[in-house]
Amino acid sequence: MRGVRYVLCVGVGGVVISGGAHGADLPVKASPAEYVKVCATYGAGYFYIPGTDTCLKIGGLARVDAYVNAVGTFIPTIVSPSAATAFNGPGTAGGFGYPFRDDDDPQYLTRARAVTEFDARTQTEYGTLRSYVRFGAEWNSQAGAGVGAGSALYFERAFIQFSGFTFGYTQSFFDPGLDYMMTVPFTGSYNWTTLAAYTAQVGGGLSATVSIEDAANRTTGVQLTGSTVQPIFNINTVATGLSYTNFQAGQQLPDFVANIRLDQAWGTAQISGALHQVVATSPFYAGFVPGVNSSDMWGWAIGAHVEVKLPMLAPGDSAFIQASYEQGGANFLGLSGAGQARSVAVGAIDLQQVGGGLSGTGAFYNIADAVATNLLGDYSLTSGWAVQGQFRHYWVPTVRSAFALGYVSYQVPQNIVAAFDFNLYQAVFNTIWSPVKNVDVGFEVLYTKVDGSVPLGNYSAVNATGGFQGSLVGGSTDIWSGGVRVQRIF
Repeated sequence: MRGVRYVLCVGVGGVVISGGAHGADLPVKASPAEYVKVCATYGAGYFYIPGTDTCLKIGGLARVDAYVNAVGTFIPTIVSPSAATAFNGPGTAGGFGYPFRDDDDPQYLTRARAVTEFDARTQTEYGTLRSYVRFGAEWNSQAGAGVGAGSALYFERAFIQFSGFTFGYTQSFFDPGLDYMMTVPFTGSYNWTTLAAYTAQVGGGLSATVSIEDAANRTTGVQLTGSTVQPIFNINTVATGLSYTNFQAGQQLPDFVANIRLDQAWGTAQISGALHQVVATSPFYAGFVPGVNSSDMWGWAIGAHVEVKLPMLAPGDSAFIQASYEQGGANFLGLSGAGQARSVAVGAIDLQQVGGGLSGTGAFYNIADAVATNLLGDYSLTSGWAVQGQFRHYWVPTVRSAFALGYVSYQVPQNIVAAFDFNLYQAVFNTIWSPVKNVDVGFEVLYTKVDGSVPLGNYSAVNATGGFQGSLVGGSTDIWSGGVRVQRIF
């Protein structure tokens, strides 16, 4: 009997244990799986972020460029922003800085860039809430003057929009934001900045915008002194290049911008205006300690553009014209070749050795929002106007070309510094082949000419301490530049 009871106990225990094991293996009811759903509200490529009512689109590009007599992105080596890379090459110590060109400067550069963008949109009681971010990284075969190859981060956009408001870093509302070129031509305003804006939709495609914009990228400089400390050919070193002592004081107020815009099936039209504060610190030679005292004036600019679609020529064809006039806001003319830079000079001087000295031909002109008019530190605003036109034509759906012509006139008031008037002309042509959708293979050729009011030479100017010196300025020059690009947008 004892043996039977033992067997029964073991058997029951086994059943209980076995039953417990099967109980642990019973399936638990899973929560419903969430699948990514297409969001068709805003067009192709958007999907709902799981668990939310926000639609997201992820995109970007991969790009490879090669430039001749230019830097990224296709900027001819004839303005000061290009000097950071193209001038004063890496080969020899003491190479000549901008605007001087010699044989240790690179004749070509390459760049690879990767960009990612996120566009998130949500319907709210205030309309569509949009957040947009675009950034990336790049590799350059020369990262800067006297510096070898290297990589860098790239940042382009970060803004929020809802109920007519725009907050963040994006295109200035002064500009049309149009460009058929791979480069940004020198002859039209094209500026990115931090801003806070409100756009009112009037109806029938008509809108009006008021915008408060950071003046950092628009502030060119205040020139109260000559262009350089040691500029004389044949006797002095010019390793540091040419520049002027900038008496720009700290910016006190942002730019105030407004536009009226019409969007129609035939194209777009816009007129815009801007107020730009010019603040100068009082110079030492006028009896002041620089940086302690300042005075300000208000510059201004007006602009307009019209873009017309031309499907009667070919699907996708279009053309636009842009014009602007400024006083005390040189960047509203363009002259930089980039949306994130500003030029303080234009020109290029080719150096040759003559005997034991140096000689050079070319041009150099300063760019400033204001220049001095006397030794007391008083200053007046510069002025100028610009106009450009661009045309794009599709030969066949996979091959297109674009052509641009532009002109800038920059003038200074009568003054004692070596700063003179100049004109800049530019012509650009490109052709792009798209063998498959969103893949571009193309080339671009640019001709840029600077034509000044005086010959290149040493002119009397005031230095930082109030003394007179020779200052190298003037002349005329031109440059052919361009490059090739392979790009895939996704």
